[in-house]
Amino acid sequence: MRLPRILEPLRHRDFRLLWTGQTISIFGDFIHGVALPFQILALGGGALEIGLWGALFSVVTIVFLLLGGAIADRFSRRSIILANDLGSGVVVSAIAMLSATGTLRIEHLYAEALIFGATHAFFQPAVNAIIPDLVPADVLQSGNAIRGMSRQIALIGGPVVGGALAAIWLPLAFATDAASFFASFAALWLAHPPRRDSAAPAPLFRQIREGLAYTFSVPWLWIFIFAWAIVVLGNFGPLNVALPIFVRDVLGGDARLYGTIIAAVGVGDIVTGLLLARFRVRRIGIAICLFGILGGLSLIGMGLFPIVPATLLFAAVFGAQIVGVGVLWTTAVQKHVPRELLGRVTSIDFFGGSLLLPLAPVIFAAVVAAFGPAAALVLGGTIGVAITALLLLVPSIRELE
Repeated sequence: MRLPRILEPLRHRDFRLLWTGQTISIFGDFIHGVALPFQILALGGGALEIGLWGALFSVVTIVFLLLGGAIADRFSRRSIILANDLGSGVVVSAIAMLSATGTLRIEHLYAEALIFGATHAFFQPAVNAIIPDLVPADVLQSGNAIRGMSRQIALIGGPVVGGALAAIWLPLAFATDAASFFASFAALWLAHPPRRDSAAPAPLFRQIREGLAYTFSVPWLWIFIFAWAIVVLGNFGPLNVALPIFVRDVLGGDARLYGTIIAAVGVGDIVTGLLLARFRVRRIGIAICLFGILGGLSLIGMGLFPIVPATLLFAAVFGAQIVGVGVLWTTAVQKHVPRELLGRVTSIDFFGGSLLLPLAPVIFAAVVAAFGPAAALVLGGTIGVAITALLLLVPSIRELE
């Protein structure tokens, strides 16, 4: 019996195992994401300390990303993902134990950020590049949409569970995240994707240069990557730094309300993901830009209408942008970039997107201190709208299919 197009990628066993494991792991990530800022606040930190965690994570990610892409093209992508799950599970287990025994310090969380930044730099190119090995080309967009639904499903439940666990006992939230990494490891361990020809044993730095040369030879690719870095600055600076303070000081909420707002992002995520899994988008470049503008407008709305129902609505709209841009951009890269360069180009993509993230916490912590968290949301959204609108003026992006 033929499955609906949206479920077609799940016919493939190895993709199904990867999807299951990643859904569980991302669920844990959102629990961690809710618990982390409130753990920092409980230790006496504030917006600057929350922002510094993100800055450290981003700096280390940037340092290792290009190497991570070359490694993903040279070695087994499955092995890289397995190593990430195992190592991350051990690290978060240690954080849970330190928190439970009352010996946790902010410095320990900063060490976690450094380790997570390094593992993330190897994980993201590997997981993005492995998808074309697991599903046929004709269902690649559906595969990316279904994979994006891992995030969407987790986003609906993870932050709510994380908020509840954090309100009960913060170490419990971290322990649950650690368990999710081990579950993801077990699921992928059962998968056996087809062996592929490894890259020629050329020096790694020569392979990195090849990836850079290809990227800068394709205008739509490099222009979007490095312009989107500014959009990421405007989007995730205020979300990571201002939103927890906005919830506490403006909306009068706690970790549970924060988790509910993050879950609302998941509602927009999952609706958009279902649509993209069902329908093909022909003019991908234009659609990506329109989603980007929508996301910026939602942040502006949060800041201008600081009441809980409006915040939840705008959070859902922002979720539509995350999955819309993510699925369509990933599909475009996977379709147009040669398979043997995919890991390296993916790492350059993440490198460009992360390039300004170390500055984002510092900039938006200063904005929060000077003007308040609502102003930070408005500023970030305005940056996103302006840059994305300019991308529509680039012919090769408008014509991207």
